[in-house]
Amino acid sequence: MTERSLRVVSPWLGPLQWESSCELHFPAGLPGFEHHHRMVPIEIPSQRPLIYLQSADNGEVCFLALPVLTVQPDFRLRLSEDDVSALELEGYLTETPVDPALGADVLCLALLMPSGRTVQTNLDAPVVINLHNGRGIQVVAPTVGSWRLSQQGGWEAVC
Repeated sequence: MTERSLRVVSPWLGPLQWESSCELHFPAGLPGFEHHHRMVPIEIPSQRPLIYLQSADNGEVCFLALPVLTVQPDFRLRLSEDDVSALELEGYLTETPVDPALGADVLCLALLMPSGRTVQTNLDAPVVINLHNGRGIQVVAPTVGSWRLSQQGGWEAVC
């Protein structure tokens, strides 16, 4: 690590240190957390595919997420013109829009939240990150609904 490395202490992840180039930038924050513009993605190999989105400014703010394709393998991302603009996805504002490729152009994450003895996620509001510039937003495009992790370990639609 260089002198440009940054630090925060998370009650869940402990002391963290990263280079500024690893940060993700959320210009509008996330709903309910509008003042948190800088996030650090944390992966723990033994916990993959979980991804922690740790606030770079406040150790107390951390989101737990999964790539949407682990919840819904046939998930299809739909971005509005405003979403494409906010993410600064060069070349996607055309007369015949093409959705950016999951995993190549964007990382699409499902935020997890407690639900009784399990977790659930709302795939109508995934977090989308431009992999080319690190800009992120939460997209709201109701099409898929909420999903809950079943006791058998699979994902099921929440009625």
